[in-house]
Amino acid sequence: MLTPLEFKKRRDFGQVINDTFTFMRQNFKPLIKIYFMFCGLFVLASMATMLLQQYKMVNVINNVSVDNTRAFAFGSMYGIEYFLSIFFTIISYTSMTVAVHSYIAIYVQKGNAIPTTDEVWGYFKYYFFRVFWSSIVLSLLLGVGMLFCLVPFFWLFPYVCMVYPIMIIENSRLGYAFNRSFALVKDNFWVTFGTIVIVWIIVYACMSMVVLPTSLFNMVGMFSHKSPQMSLTLTMITTVLQSLCQVFFIVPIITITLSYFSLVEQKESLGLMERITQFGNTEQPTDHRPEEY
Repeated sequence: MLTPLEFKKRRDFGQVINDTFTFMRQNFKPLIKIYFMFCGLFVLASMATMLLQQYKMVNVINNVSVDNTRAFAFGSMYGIEYFLSIFFTIISYTSMTVAVHSYIAIYVQKGNAIPTTDEVWGYFKYYFFRVFWSSIVLSLLLGVGMLFCLVPFFWLFPYVCMVYPIMIIENSRLGYAFNRSFALVKDNFWVTFGTIVIVWIIVYACMSMVVLPTSLFNMVGMFSHKSPQMSLTLTMITTVLQSLCQVFFIVPIITITLSYFSLVEQKESLGLMERITQFGNTEQPTDHRPEEY
């Protein structure tokens, strides 16, 4: 049996990535269960609205002819379905963020023991709306950053990512979590940024491998005709696969949480102090694995 992963320790770039997949492997079944219980409904709602949007888009594109005004045709695609798909996508990602961070917070509090569904639900209902409104504010902030040649976006990205574990694990509001994020990340910016970006690249590569076949067949079919014709069936399948692939987002959330604990340990050594106080305590086992400082 594998030794439960210890969160409160310093990790370098490679250790964070390796331990991300180690934790995912050790907790795969309970994490997937939590994901479908707390995020499944929102993912289905997001999928349904995206399917409606894609259905509308395919019909508009396929009905466009030389005599039609393309600007008007494409403008007609953005109806209520489009905005509902965005709304439910934000909701589904928020629910996933809260559920996974809550799972890990309870896991650490219980001494690396798997939390129950009721325990995660207690955290979820308490933090969901706090994280939801905060995510809207932070998304607008990142959106403004994208308008300025992307540099402010990439600079803010690791700070914004670190806000969510701080809010849930430390039970804080957005203002405190944002300031705390800057305090933790500022001396370790490039390591934090590189770790998160690499994991996101891995996740998007896995997602692309799932949806690539149907996307390629759709593109080939579209440009093999004299007039562009998108396949409604392939487009719908691609949309369903994209929605199902949201489960991969669990991986970067775990990475962000591991990075948070590593940064806290570098600044405050809380995990080290806990292990020191546990010397001689036979009720709670001490983690004897080597740790670099």
